[in-house]
Amino acid sequence: MEKAVNYSHKCAVLVDSLRQRSGNISRNQSPPMTDDLSSLKKEEKKPRPSKLPFPKPTALTLARMHQDGERTGSPKALSWRPPSGKAEIPPVQPIKEIFLARKKLNLKAKRQPAMSDSLLDHRQRKNIEAVFKKSGKRLIASLMLPNEEEICSTKAWLSKCSLKKLKLDLATVVFGPGSVHRKQMVESLHKKVSAKYCDIFPSVEMQGMVKHLQIQSKDLDDYMKQLERVLQCYVRRLQWLLSGSRRFFGVILEAKVCILIDTSGSMEHTLSLVAKELTSLIWEQLRKKATKFNLIAFSEEVQLWQKTLVEATDEMCHEAAQWVSLFQAHGNTSILKALQRAFSLEEVEALYILTDGKPDTSCNLILKEIEALKKSRAVTIHTISFNCLDRVANDFLKKLAFQTGGRYHRCHGDVDGQLAAHQLLSQGFKDEEDPVFPLFEGDDLKKLVEEIDKARKYLTQAKTFRSLLEKKEHE
Repeated sequence: MEKAVNYSHKCAVLVDSLRQRSGNISRNQSPPMTDDLSSLKKEEKKPRPSKLPFPKPTALTLARMHQDGERTGSPKALSWRPPSGKAEIPPVQPIKEIFLARKKLNLKAKRQPAMSDSLLDHRQRKNIEAVFKKSGKRLIASLMLPNEEEICSTKAWLSKCSLKKLKLDLATVVFGPGSVHRKQMVESLHKKVSAKYCDIFPSVEMQGMVKHLQIQSKDLDDYMKQLERVLQCYVRRLQWLLSGSRRFFGVILEAKVCILIDTSGSMEHTLSLVAKELTSLIWEQLRKKATKFNLIAFSEEVQLWQKTLVEATDEMCHEAAQWVSLFQAHGNTSILKALQRAFSLEEVEALYILTDGKPDTSCNLILKEIEALKKSRAVTIHTISFNCLDRVANDFLKKLAFQTGGRYHRCHGDVDGQLAAHQLLSQGFKDEEDPVFPLFEGDDLKKLVEEIDKARKYLTQAKTFRSLLEKKEHE
């Protein structure tokens, strides 16, 4: 009530100040011109349009006006009285009624959102259920596989095309986080009992653990189709690695290389074959990639074809092929001298050394010397074992390649996996163990065949899981 009195007093003061200001402004203004007076008179003479009557209040408006009247209280209670007067305090009952009316309005307003909240909760539950259903096992997406063979090592190639990278790991696709079969001890029965949901999913044993298959048949079919596509890609890559000069020398990766060929006496019966394959390497890989190269033949002595690396032009490739055709096998195997001479070549980035046996010096001595040469120049050494059955010699070549970050390649001569690869592509992937690939020891072939064997194993297991799902669906 005191606030209302104060507001009324302030309003009266404000009205008086506005009246005084308007009077001062009218006194200070100059008399208007005659033209202005005549125009004003004309405007006064014009009849003004009558004001539109207010619309008739509806029943809802009358009820609202009545409620507002109850809130404001009586005008006598709100009228201003001087503090000296003996004003009686109005009764408290109307104020309580006002608060009660407000509480009723608030309750009505709260009841309405409660209904909308329940509706929102219902919609949220539906959305959550939909998200839960969508967040289950996804369909196997179509894979983007390379159409052309990339010139790189198998390690680099599998970093983009391995089963794990393509998300085709069978355990990840088939089993979910709660797929492990569990039993809980029931005290009343004095034994372990499986959960009720265990009867819904078929169970399989993987790595000594019983797990439930949490995948649909159509998703498993999609997985097997994509896995067969990946297997075909792997086998084509294997055929490419086993074709041409890559079967003997592997894949030439660097742009500035030196090829070292063993021409010792032990190579007498196979040196003509090596010369033929080396000529193929010059034209198929070095010329095609425009690689700068040089050739070294080593036995007791070291012979360089050129003093420096040269461009792989047609003319230089012809000269290199003629020089290779003059190889003669004689003497011992001086690998250390050949490597030291190759390290002295300017611009050389990698060495490819082909030999058929142990060096004539200590293997540990060669490894120590190469470690010392590495400190002055970072040159990669790729080793090629040709028809070498000596386990010690092959282990030495593996260590030499590993020490410099290179690759070890073993050429088996007449034995290769072309026939097995052809059978897989023509007959399909029906049997996990037939056909069988040869035992490859080279880094590139070994890693790729291991990935092929893993994919064939996954395909066989997926077919078994598919039959279990069909059996469960028919029950």
